Amino acid sequence: MLIDIHDLHVQFEQGKQAKHVVKGINLHVQQGETFSLIGRSGCGKSTVLRVIAGLLPHWQGNISLLEQTIKPQQRFQGTLRRNIQMVFQDPYASLHPQHRIERAFSEPLKIHHIPFDKNTIEQALAQVGLPADVTSRYPHQLSGGQRQRVAIARALLLQPQLLLLDEPTSALDMSVQAEILNLLNTLKKEHNMTYLLVSHDADVIAHMSDRAALMENGELTQHYDREALSKGIHRLD
Repeated sequence: MLIDIHDLHVQFEQGKQAKHVVKGINLHVQQGETFSLIGRSGCGKSTVLRVIAGLLPHWQGNISLLEQTIKPQQRFQGTLRRNIQMVFQDPYASLHPQHRIERAFSEPLKIHHIPFDKNTIEQALAQVGLPADVTSRYPHQLSGGQRQRVAIARALLLQPQLLLLDEPTSALDMSVQAEILNLLNTLKKEHNMTYLLVSHDADVIAHMSDRAALMENGELTQHYDREALSKGIHRLD
């Protein structure tokens, strides 16, 4: 089991009160599948993703990731940190506006003590359909679709087992959305990765997922297998 979560709770302090945003969910994802969380904005699905990414340390429950038990307020280290990567909703926000794309690739390599290799970066860019000269550009010189391809290539650079996708196409127009989703499906097969996808778009979930769950007010209220997804799920917008 790549993701094994039991009774996960997350609360945020709001003044003297606590807001309970994730309420005792159980989530299990097998290696090699795409599991999706669908729900309206504010339902808690992105919070779950941030817990799994190690970006949100304050939670309660029992979590095992890649067969390693993790604890609240524990920083991810070593192989766990390398093997779980995340692609964010807004690719522009995840890239430093004053740094060339080459630096965006060099930083994760430096963190994980991997030698900088231009050929490796060029191969990663080629996998997502971008030319090598993209490395010399700044984020504002790229289109939204190109920036999201850069974000995906950067995540793949570390060859993760688990890729977390937080609304990866919601900031893109419809034609570019389809390109990115098809690219993600192709890369998943090529690299034998596992995806955990968050979206409010029923069509995206149906196109990408092996299984999915509907999240409402911090709880998982309905589950869908591949057969149910193929018949369509109700739209949330």
